[in-house]
Amino acid sequence: MRAVLYATLAKADLVKKLSAILGDDLKVVDTPEQLVAAIPEADALFMGDMLYVGQTREAILNTAKRLKWIQILTAGYDNAKQYGVPAGVQVTNVGDALAPGVGLHAISLLLTLQRQVPFFLKNQEKHGWDRSASAKAVIPLGQTCAVLGFGYIGREIARLMRAMGSHVIGVSRSGAPDSGADEMQPMAKLDDVLKRADSIMISLPLDNATHHLINARTLSLCKKNAIIVNIARGGIIDQIALTEALKNGTIAGAGLDVTDPEPLPPEHPLWDAPNLYISPHFAGAAGAITTDRISEAAAQNCERFKRGDALQNVVKV
Repeated sequence: MRAVLYATLAKADLVKKLSAILGDDLKVVDTPEQLVAAIPEADALFMGDMLYVGQTREAILNTAKRLKWIQILTAGYDNAKQYGVPAGVQVTNVGDALAPGVGLHAISLLLTLQRQVPFFLKNQEKHGWDRSASAKAVIPLGQTCAVLGFGYIGREIARLMRAMGSHVIGVSRSGAPDSGADEMQPMAKLDDVLKRADSIMISLPLDNATHHLINARTLSLCKKNAIIVNIARGGIIDQIALTEALKNGTIAGAGLDVTDPEPLPPEHPLWDAPNLYISPHFAGAAGAITTDRISEAAAQNCERFKRGDALQNVVKV
């Protein structure tokens, strides 16, 4: 088995655990160019989905004659799904490895807005004791939270929101019952769900069906007090429509860990939208707990692959 690893997050842990399994059969590369050069000899690739573009994608589709398995080192696999893989190649992601960090970051963005944290930080800079924001402060208790996308991360967000007293509506393609939500609705009922939600948490994959799912029309359906949080992919939200909705008071606020494109250009109007807080695709960062969970998921699959056992966290592309 010849495996190639290209990683940034969790690289040291991945090298340690995979080397213990593969020894000299693991090739660690440090640049996309080195990855492209190594692909023709690889039986397995360990890489992030964001790299599944350009020359890397072309190399996988055209020169990866030995390839049998791609271990995506993230939860998302949008690029692999969009561009496809050679026949016979399995794709796996890291399952729930990132869910604790991403879920908590989504909650942090929501509470930053609901608890008026930026207002108090500005006061602190001025050495001011101003309590006028008290009238705007709310909490999740008694509110309705819509979680769009009910995979590992969506379920973790739902768990946290329910613990804080929100009524959680999970939204999935089918709307099949799930014990992690107070109720489930199909994507076909999204309009009705948006009309009810005080917070809207986006944890969907990006594809043709979800591109600009949140747009001028769907934003117009939301409550004026609604806060939207996106920790999935930037392309799910029409950012120009969101900018206008925030300026016009159509919704109360938004928290984004993802944008389209990334990084967001300095001149983009989204930067200046009111009641908007942007983090730089940061949600998965949670120190050793995240790197250990990512590397462990990859290592367990590596052992399974060597034994010829069924892989875990297989995704459809």
